[in-house]
Amino acid sequence: MSKFVDKTLAEIVDYIKDAVFSEEYAKLNAFLQKISPKVKFISFMVLITATIFARNVYIILVFFSASLMLASLSRIPLRFYIPRVLIFIPIFTGIIALPYIFNVFQPYEGTPLVVLHDFQRVIDLPLLRPFSRIEITSEGVFWASTFLARVTTAVSFAILLMLTTRWSDLVNALNALRFPKMFVLILGMAYRYIFLLLDMVSKMLFSRKSRAAGKESSVSSWKLNAGIVGALFLKSYDMSEDIYLAMLSRGFNGEFMHVHADSQPRRSAKDFMFLSTIIIFCISALLAEVMV
Repeated sequence: MSKFVDKTLAEIVDYIKDAVFSEEYAKLNAFLQKISPKVKFISFMVLITATIFARNVYIILVFFSASLMLASLSRIPLRFYIPRVLIFIPIFTGIIALPYIFNVFQPYEGTPLVVLHDFQRVIDLPLLRPFSRIEITSEGVFWASTFLARVTTAVSFAILLMLTTRWSDLVNALNALRFPKMFVLILGMAYRYIFLLLDMVSKMLFSRKSRAAGKESSVSSWKLNAGIVGALFLKSYDMSEDIYLAMLSRGFNGEFMHVHADSQPRRSAKDFMFLSTIIIFCISALLAEVMV
């Protein structure tokens, strides 16, 4: 129980610390921070879309290099930025893409790189094409590498957008771009109240830890953890009801106030130049891929 509590509390502290650092970086007077949130959001959506359509690994690496360059110009330390891009997401994506490097999961006959096992007979299993050997194919490795690079690069742009834009400015930009009002409202409230829920979790775990004495069995520990999860669910449900009733009592009718709307930089020639450069860069990269 102690290890579970300690790890959970450490994760909560790290999450809050990252959120604080993200806000600090968004307040810097640097390159991307000076771009209008609306223009910045559109530009990064163009970059992410171009990355998704790219099929050549080298072109995808060009896009990733562009994200590193933008991070450096925005005074975001690479030692803070790169681990958030290259640790969790590639591992998770790699687990998804790993099976496809084997010939048994491919719909076609690939070029073998490594033969892992030869059955000396044809194996016919449901949902798989018949095979006689388990091998790693060059086509599978290429596809998995491309998929991994594409997802990592797209996520790097999303992280860079979050690090260089205050959440309130991003919510206002979504509202200005005519995203559904209910979607924007839920998104803004979820980010605002997630810290309150984290505070509730930390207090519950500290309370449990202060009342625990001696070692507990694994079964007893998981039962207590399940009780904490259930209590958190009930508390969050009650809190959501109270918040909604409080909003209705104050005249809520589906509209919401714009937070820090005046603090957003106005669109300028620099913003349109940045957007034009991003569009030209993406089109040029995709055309180069076709020509190569």
